[in-house]
Amino acid sequence: MKGHTRFASNGRDKSRRKSYCHECKYFNRNGSKDIFNTEKLAEKSSIKVRVKTKSRIQFYRISYEEAVEMVKDGVGGIVNSSLIQQLNIKEIVLIRDGYVCRYCRGTGNTIDHIIPKSKGGETTLSNCVCACKKCNLKKGNLSLEEFMVTISKIKRN
Repeated sequence: MKGHTRFASNGRDKSRRKSYCHECKYFNRNGSKDIFNTEKLAEKSSIKVRVKTKSRIQFYRISYEEAVEMVKDGVGGIVNSSLIQQLNIKEIVLIRDGYVCRYCRGTGNTIDHIIPKSKGGETTLSNCVCACKKCNLKKGNLSLEEFMVTISKIKRN
C-alpha cells in the first residue's frame, strides 16, 4: 500500500486527506498517544488482536506474553487494556530494509521468514526480512544457513 493511500478520505470530498493514517485511527479515536506502553495491557489469560485485511477486519486471541512481545516489536499498538491493533508487518519490514533483498541485494518486494513458518517460525519483525520474489521462491522452507550454502554453491559455479 502506498503511503498516501493511508491518509485517504472516507467521506464525500476525496480531495481532502485525513490528518492520521487509517491504521492509526483506532488509537486516535480513544485518545491514546502511548500505544506502545505495555503497562496498559491487562494481565489476563488472553488478549484480543484486531487485524485489518483488504476486505474485512478479523480478530484472534493470544496470550498476554505474546501480546507484550508484539507491542515491544512494534508489530501492534494497544487500543485498550484487552485489545491490540496489529500493524501491517509487510510494510514495516519493507521500509525497515529499504526495499533491498537481504540475499541478492536486488530490489525486494516480498517478505521472507528467516525461520520458515513450516519449521515453527513466527511472523515477527525479528524473523522477517525483505526479499525479492526470485530469492523468496528459491529459499522456500530452507533455513537461513541451508539457503546461504545453496547460494554460495550457485555463485561458485
